[in-house]
Amino acid sequence: MQVKVEGYGWNRYDGKQKKTVTLNYLNWAAPQRYTDDAYIRVCRDKGSLNPDNCSTTKHYQR
Repeated sequence: MQVKVEGYGWNRYDGKQKKTVTLNYLNWAAPQRYTDDAYIRVCRDKGSLNPDNCSTTKHYQR
């Protein structure tokens, strides 16, 4: 899972293969915690030599 807020790069949260993983992360930078404009996408890591497969980016805005 990758998440991005305005002014920052993509944050990556890795899961485990064939497991259910809950995502309960908190970023300590104030602009990341209190934003109402965020982007999210799900990616499949194919290793270091192959590019990742990512879903379309969803934009959430309050």
